[in-house]
Amino acid sequence: MSDARWQAIFDVEPDAVLIVASDGTLREINPAGLALLEAERPEAVIGTAVYAYVAPDRREVFRAFTERSCLGHKGSLELEMVGLKGTVRKLVWHAAPLRNETEGHASLLAIAKDVTALREKEVDLRESRKMVAVGELAGGFAHDFNNLLNGIMGSLWMAAIKLGPDHPAAPLIAAAGQTGRRAAELTRQLLSLGRRAREEARPVALHSIAEEVIGQLRRTLDPRIEVIVQADPDLWAVQAHPGQVREALWNLCVNACDAMSQGGRLTVELRNVAAKTGEEKTEECVRLTISDTGAGIDPESLPRIFEPFFTSRTGGERFGLGLTVVQTIVNRLAGTIRVESEPGRGSRFVIEVPRRVEDQTASEPAPPAPVAVQGKGEVILVVDDEEILRAIARAALEQAGYVVLEAGDGADAMEVYQRERERIAAVVTDVKMPGQSGLELLADLRKLDSNVRVVLCSGSLAAGDRVDIAQIGAKAFLPKPYSALDLTRTVHRILDPQ
Repeated sequence: MSDARWQAIFDVEPDAVLIVASDGTLREINPAGLALLEAERPEAVIGTAVYAYVAPDRREVFRAFTERSCLGHKGSLELEMVGLKGTVRKLVWHAAPLRNETEGHASLLAIAKDVTALREKEVDLRESRKMVAVGELAGGFAHDFNNLLNGIMGSLWMAAIKLGPDHPAAPLIAAAGQTGRRAAELTRQLLSLGRRAREEARPVALHSIAEEVIGQLRRTLDPRIEVIVQADPDLWAVQAHPGQVREALWNLCVNACDAMSQGGRLTVELRNVAAKTGEEKTEECVRLTISDTGAGIDPESLPRIFEPFFTSRTGGERFGLGLTVVQTIVNRLAGTIRVESEPGRGSRFVIEVPRRVEDQTASEPAPPAPVAVQGKGEVILVVDDEEILRAIARAALEQAGYVVLEAGDGADAMEVYQRERERIAAVVTDVKMPGQSGLELLADLRKLDSNVRVVLCSGSLAAGDRVDIAQIGAKAFLPKPYSALDLTRTVHRILDPQ
């Protein structure tokens, strides 16, 4: 090949092309290589040792690679290189020997391809796959756990009905029910993390949630840790899901306390602020700041703290999902989160969430009202493989004025429906059951009657799956654990849409 052709190819090649002497001295470099090394002209790097630009922990590996290549061994190697301005890039090197016939010694022709962006995408893909695995694991876990919660909460409701509101145990039963609802919220958060579902939000007062979380935390807190809570007296409301806010605040406070193994101070601040949303725009926000005087976060770990499964702890104390959950929740609130930390000087997490202008007096929802009589003797078929859940559904529906038939699986339900088809006004079925699933049961029921009214119940389907359920003919979706009031209202709605 003529020198002119070689020079043309050398100049236009988009990857870095380098000629390296056997001792590692850089002899020639093309424009792409100059950009890679952040050099403005060839004189800045020609004659320097190429090893100087290689990450220190990989220099000996690269030196052995160049020596083998000069001896005639073709190969490739991936490593990091640092430019003159400090930029770190991941490169894949391909090399082949060049022999100078006049001088009689070999040099190296190397082509370096920048794969930094590619490797980042691969990392993102791996993390995405991890989150898919989390979603699948959460689905199986949530179904069983929500069934248990449904049984516990339903049993508490039935006990409360039998004992009456004036019984001395009534407040304890009410408190246990509230705890069960919070457990259900945490389970739904795990589902929404894995499946990207969106929980329904409502106006929320953050200061009441902060006081509740701090109150719970103090029960098990190291006495050497001082807790300070500061809030504006007229704090604005935000549009949020209370359970998600509670989970985010709990994770941040627990992390802060874990960082203060020798004691310290945890400060939680809630302020009304005007935050910048653009070059000239500002937006009214509620700023939540959690700061500690603990060990701090090292510079290498700081960029990774929101990665799934990342943890700086040893011994398996944490799985590394806590801050991922926090970031996911903040994103859903259309908010921002930033971290300030230095080793030995503590950490400061700052969250800003847009103000809910329409409602400035938000509070936690009131406890569910007693079940009212709504039915007119309509027959409801309840299908669930859990006997306790069928018993709870029966009690709630019968108290509301309905007649209840039961089935323990899909095959039993089909038999009952075919026998009592003229009487049955609606079917309430679990989705995940041994043998025939609730979705398969729905399809079979629709073959018998395309207008059949079916309510699908599930503890493992996320809110984002409800559209698909509606498309296959279900009249309503009821997430587990559901209350007696949820069940009766849903049945009444599909029987009497007016």
